[in-house]
Amino acid sequence: MIIKRIDFMFENVPERLTDYLRSAAVDFDRESFYYFAAAYLGLFYLGKNFTDPETSDFLNIRRTSRGGIWYGHSGRVILIGETLFLMRLCPGFSEFCRRLRGRDLRSTYFEMYAARMFCEGGYEIRAKPEVGIRREDFDFQALVEGEAVNVEVTALTADSFSARTVENALNQKRKQLPDTDAAIIFCILPESWATTPNLGQALGLVTKRFFEGTRRISAVVFVIEMHVDIEQDGPVGRLSIHHVCLLHPNPRHPIRSLAFFKETWQTDTSSIELPTQRRETEFFRWADSIFVNRNETLS
Repeated sequence: MIIKRIDFMFENVPERLTDYLRSAAVDFDRESFYYFAAAYLGLFYLGKNFTDPETSDFLNIRRTSRGGIWYGHSGRVILIGETLFLMRLCPGFSEFCRRLRGRDLRSTYFEMYAARMFCEGGYEIRAKPEVGIRREDFDFQALVEGEAVNVEVTALTADSFSARTVENALNQKRKQLPDTDAAIIFCILPESWATTPNLGQALGLVTKRFFEGTRRISAVVFVIEMHVDIEQDGPVGRLSIHHVCLLHPNPRHPIRSLAFFKETWQTDTSSIELPTQRRETEFFRWADSIFVNRNETLS
């Protein structure tokens, strides 16, 4: 059968990328194909093999007690690939790819994840290489209708919560941001902190003290990745990313709205019959369009 190209609806997707995935899709079921497509996006745009344990400890490729690959690995790969696909049209995309190719994957990925949140909120994302000048080397800038928001992202690594650790990170990142526009600090928390008693209250107190010492920062966003096993050390479970956005009560440059922030990103691998929370994004529509036409001949 001869059909028309089905990738015309997805702007700026290289034909060779779609063609390769279509030819490979015959070997996968739909859920496995999402993982494969996301992994191939990493190879295509970054030259990184997300299926290789040597690529990054952050991908955490490991076998479960039942022999399958841990669901947290596939969840992270899909999230990274999806974010690459969604960010491909942003002016700062090539710079994010440069960072992802040459730096620690966890920290640089979360920079791009933060940018994705703004991109989905209708902002244009701009990013540039470092120039070695104080207050000009923040991670990226988000712009919409005359509003500019400068953003710094910090990914903490300490095993247990410490108010001093958070405070030091916020103050360090504050120095990176100019005071000419609204500014936000994203603070990525280790998953091990999730079991800290009254964590939300503790973060609120730290942030309140931080805001009392500066009006430069318009908001602080805390982000934490969490895994919930459906069975102990099994191959299925739920990966979610939680966001808590705390606004400065009297910033130098207010942000008109951060309503576009979703409280939680979630993927559920406990059942392949149910769509995940974020399966409505363009990445999944693109992958679906390839999968359903995998046995067709292009002309």
